[in-house]
Amino acid sequence: MKSSGNSWLTTIIVFVVGILLIVWHSRIDILNWLVILVGSMLVIPAIYSFIAAMMRKRKAGEEERGGGTGAPNSTIWTSIGAAALGLWMIFSPNFFVGLIAYIFGAILVLYGIYHIITISVWSRPYILPFWFYIIPILMILAGIVLLCTSVRTMNSVVVLITGIALVASSLNTVLETVAVNPTRRQEPDRESDKQITE
Repeated sequence: MKSSGNSWLTTIIVFVVGILLIVWHSRIDILNWLVILVGSMLVIPAIYSFIAAMMRKRKAGEEERGGGTGAPNSTIWTSIGAAALGLWMIFSPNFFVGLIAYIFGAILVLYGIYHIITISVWSRPYILPFWFYIIPILMILAGIVLLCTSVRTMNSVVVLITGIALVASSLNTVLETVAVNPTRRQEPDRESDKQITE
């Protein structure tokens, strides 16, 4: 049940992000804002991890007088690196804007492959119709287009394609979930149980 809840949460987040990208695709500075958002998402957890690691190290030092274990040190350096990268993205987003198209393209390709695996392997014993494969295949193709052609230089097109693909993917996920709902398989079992008891 927990994994199902996480799956629904992921689907909702993907849908909302897709809608936001579609709505704001024509803004000139949308990619700059995305870079700043990603940078903030790096900085905030990095600061939290840094503070937590410093507190653990200080506590271990007080208990053992010889310093803490090696784990907090690696966490501290990782946190510093993540925070530095995040701050760089926040204060100099133009440097990273060119990479966003590649990142979007890679996300579309990987998410499309993930959906194909979900449909073909993880939905067993159900065999879903062929049209469930259309959206993941289109996502992979859109990702390849973003990675391999000059369309990635057109910021609004990149954002619009990514937004449409994410919304379509989340809707496809909902349809997949409904199609493989266990209650559909349990109905005949209940009827056969009634026949046996009679």
